[in-house]
Amino acid sequence: MIAIIFAAGIGSRLKPFTDHHPKALAEVAGKPAIAHAIDKILGSGIERLVVNVHHFADQIEAYVRTNYPQADISFSDERALLLDTGGALAKISRECLEGYTGPVLVHNADIVTDFPLAPMIEAHEHTGADATILVDPERQSTRRFMFDADNRLHGWVNLTTGATRPDGFSPDNYAPASFGGMHIISHNTLKDIDRYCGVELKPFSITNYYLDRCQQLNICGYTPAKPFRWHDIGDPAKLAAAQADFA
Repeated sequence: MIAIIFAAGIGSRLKPFTDHHPKALAEVAGKPAIAHAIDKILGSGIERLVVNVHHFADQIEAYVRTNYPQADISFSDERALLLDTGGALAKISRECLEGYTGPVLVHNADIVTDFPLAPMIEAHEHTGADATILVDPERQSTRRFMFDADNRLHGWVNLTTGATRPDGFSPDNYAPASFGGMHIISHNTLKDIDRYCGVELKPFSITNYYLDRCQQLNICGYTPAKPFRWHDIGDPAKLAAAQADFA
């Protein structure tokens, strides 16, 4: 399996740190968030990683090369155009994964969590899902994915406004869960993301892709069996919470 780490984001909510640094280098428990992701991935037995970069890309590349000199880590360069999560996957599929036909594990660099990856990988292989996405039914958020009794994604709802997707979707009889910024995508689904993007690379969210395709694809939610720590370090308060929890 190959892993992809999304580290290109501008991190506008994490100012003033991101005025001079990429969000992925914000520290939790004495090391940058991206190091938590890399260590977790390498520790699970995955040996090849691709990291996308845009904001202060040189800093991320320098950190990774200095601290992981023996690891097989390459970079997908988005300096010219930030492609969001879906566009980033299309670019990586086209430019970095030639000849590779296995699944990819995707990890947001601004997510710091301690659940083990192996059971999620096993669950993806067992179900044969087109994509397996980390979700937490207990974590509160205003925007929730909606799943049936077999943990298959059927839609999305904004609990504040009542807006739903896809068009005509009714959330009745479905269970809500919050997306955790990690997923495993089959080879065929990655190729479909490339086609969905179109001939020219353009920015789009992987969430929009999932919602547009959830009626055709088997997109499964995965929740770890045991309690786990999970933090989005996207703003100063959330970063401080992660630092306190992992101190």
